[in-house]
Amino acid sequence: MAESIRKEDWERFRALGKVPPRIREVVLQSWQRSEADRGIPSLKQAPRVADDEFAAIRQQTGRLREAARPALERAGYMLNRANAMVLLCNDRGVVTDTTGDARTIARGQENHLHIGGQWDEGAIGTNAIGTAIHTRRPVQIWGVEHYCEEIQRWNCAATPVCDPVTGELLGLVDISGPSEFEQPHSAALSMSMALQIEESLRQQVGAERQQLTERLLVRRMRWVDDEVMVLDRYGAEAFATEHFAQMAGDLCDLTEFRRMASGLSQRPRDEVMEELHAAMPNASMELVEEAGRPIGVVVALRRRQRNAPSRPALTLDRIAAGGVEISSVCEQARRLAASRMPILVEGETGSGKEVLARGIHRESGDPERPFEVLNCSLLTADRLRQELSEGALVARLARAGGTICLDEPADTPADAQALLLEVVKALGGVETSSGPMRIVSLSARDLSADIQAGRFRGDLYYRLAAARIAVPPLRQRSDEVAHLLKHFARELAERSRRPELRFTPAATDRLSAYRWPGNVRELRNLVETLFALSRNRLVDLRDLPPEIVTPARADCTQTLRAREKAEIVNAIASVDGNLTEAARRLGIARSTLYLKLDEHGIQRARRH
Repeated sequence: MAESIRKEDWERFRALGKVPPRIREVVLQSWQRSEADRGIPSLKQAPRVADDEFAAIRQQTGRLREAARPALERAGYMLNRANAMVLLCNDRGVVTDTTGDARTIARGQENHLHIGGQWDEGAIGTNAIGTAIHTRRPVQIWGVEHYCEEIQRWNCAATPVCDPVTGELLGLVDISGPSEFEQPHSAALSMSMALQIEESLRQQVGAERQQLTERLLVRRMRWVDDEVMVLDRYGAEAFATEHFAQMAGDLCDLTEFRRMASGLSQRPRDEVMEELHAAMPNASMELVEEAGRPIGVVVALRRRQRNAPSRPALTLDRIAAGGVEISSVCEQARRLAASRMPILVEGETGSGKEVLARGIHRESGDPERPFEVLNCSLLTADRLRQELSEGALVARLARAGGTICLDEPADTPADAQALLLEVVKALGGVETSSGPMRIVSLSARDLSADIQAGRFRGDLYYRLAAARIAVPPLRQRSDEVAHLLKHFARELAERSRRPELRFTPAATDRLSAYRWPGNVRELRNLVETLFALSRNRLVDLRDLPPEIVTPARADCTQTLRAREKAEIVNAIASVDGNLTEAARRLGIARSTLYLKLDEHGIQRARRH
């Protein structure tokens, strides 16, 4: 595109205010804004900011400049000897970086079209940088279209760069060159570079949120007794514990609190943190930084202590009280707890592996020491490498002691498994006042199969699995269902201060016969649902979900023993627990039914 007007058009507009017939609307509007300052047309160069102000600007635009660096390097190589240069500017039009043709860059210094020059419209009139700031759109200004006569020696094309999260203007990319040279692709190059920079900024945001999550995982022990929320530098929630919003909502307006936190991306960090502390004075807060720049904040609230009597901790003895199968597992765990060797707890998802691991921790002599769970799927090689080089993780855990619980170690990315092995080795040598650190791992997968398939390191497996405990699925622990129902119902009643939920014998028998594909977690979810929906606090068959009330018909692979148990349970449920009538329907003596009940571990209904 050539300029839409000639030099005499500019002169007539300046002298007589006559609007050129062919002038582009974006140029005309900018000229009319520039008319307010009569001194602009005679300027020889744009103003320059003072050195101390420029140093502050470069620091404030650190993220933009970092995101732009790859695009600037590529463009600098492309434009060398091409009579053009690239300028990166902040949101006020101050040039922070230049690259490209060396002769063009040197010529730009004559007009301060160079580092430190300020190119907003108020400073130098119509130009691509300043007009793009005003319109928030890509702008191309050719030669005589510039309002300042001395700047008409340039052709320029500028594109705004906006924050990918907020849409806020962060800066601009400008392609400039002498007006005597054609630059047909400068606008396209400017827009392409702006898109590249915005994509880099978007990836930056994702990386920062991952860093915040990793930092929380590594330092979770510090806030183990707190409700925690993690906000990124935009005030968006990256993580929050279940009850944080409920607790914080009693203290302040969380929406306003997040708005204050969004200032981390724009304002001095000390000023923002002071406001956050004032808004939620009872919270402890920690600013999270990366390379000296704030990327988020961790907010922690101490959990309230209830006046109601606290429930005793779930020790191995209490867990063992559930039934025969889990009692055997707990006895094995109790013997291993004294050895402090690394333990691998295996079992299906939701079967209670973490509960057992916490029981082992409490059995280890000092239950007040922290129990820290690390989600292995979120570990990265870079983070583990940093922790190993600095020694921070091992040193911190050495001070705190306690138990490290590795959740699903097979989910550790392949490139991080060797580094996790080094961490495990280091932790194995950590001594605290009560002895070495304990490492417990939880796995729902067959790790030996993962080793054979090359998905998991054998040397890491043998470090973690010095001893193994298998937690059977709930379908193999049917005698435990009634105990768990009472436990969860009592826990919910204490937490909400509402009457405890009760289950009829028929409902208990049917629940005991169900296969529980989701294990204990599914059972707990069901109790919580029934607790919320029940009006009379009594659960009968009609209150249970259809898939439990009417179980699927047994297939040909079901064993005779399982089929017999299901028939007995269904018969008892159909007569509301009347064993005499159930025996008659089954065609067996009542004494035989009693033997079958004991054989299958079916709880007998107590009739009042």
